[in-house]
Amino acid sequence: ADPLSDARIAEEYSSVQQPLYSTLPNSDDMTSVSNYRKIRCASRPNQRIIMLNSGIGDSGFMICEDCGAAMPGDNEKVLKSLSNRRSNACKHEHTANIDLGYDFITDMLVLEIALDPQHINDKKENLWLNRAAQSLAEALRLAVSKEMDIEFSELVPGYRIRPNENGTFVDVYLYDSLSSGAGYAVGVEGKIKEILVQTEVLLQDCNCDSACYHCLKHYRNQFVHALLDRSAALGLLRWGKDAVTVPELSLQEQKKLMDGIQHILQHE
Repeated sequence: ADPLSDARIAEEYSSVQQPLYSTLPNSDDMTSVSNYRKIRCASRPNQRIIMLNSGIGDSGFMICEDCGAAMPGDNEKVLKSLSNRRSNACKHEHTANIDLGYDFITDMLVLEIALDPQHINDKKENLWLNRAAQSLAEALRLAVSKEMDIEFSELVPGYRIRPNENGTFVDVYLYDSLSSGAGYAVGVEGKIKEILVQTEVLLQDCNCDSACYHCLKHYRNQFVHALLDRSAALGLLRWGKDAVTVPELSLQEQKKLMDGIQHILQHE
């Protein structure tokens, strides 16, 4: 009946980062997609996926090795807030700072989009590229679920930016949410051209500024809502199709976009 400390009352939330997988593509298992100049496709069964949660600010979690108590943070003092006045309570004297995660085997579909640094900033820090890849992955999942008549929750989307000696590539992928695979992801390859057409239609047929619940947003991707941008995804998809970039904005259009933050800049 002791009062709870503030550390035990306050709730903080963190989510898993982009799924991790280590497979590197071989030229032999990648096939070109007809009419898409910069996109290749591959089905990859039995892939090991790693889901990792690094905590708030990538500071991980403090775990007591004696009793299993856990708190977010990288300082052992956060566990002290869990101690109470009982004489037999654990003192949390043996702690470790870890990330939480798990791994499983599933089936994947991977789209490889080749970038050209002369036209696209291919650095991982490029905010547009990350928004475009995340949004395209989400759009691809919705298009696949419609084309194959399955629940979109059966598939999980993701992306990675992969540089190597041959250039920089964006891997946009889907994998079965069911461990060991349900066969949905690997079944996409045979319909990939039709699905990419559906993806483009989904991205261009909405009238929202970036993303909304009529195109890309839904409950299951709420942790990436701030990254979703259908225009960026459409630009990346059209690059993969025709190797053309989005036309530069005119100076007048740039000024119009800056109007909303002009008063903030004037006070800096």
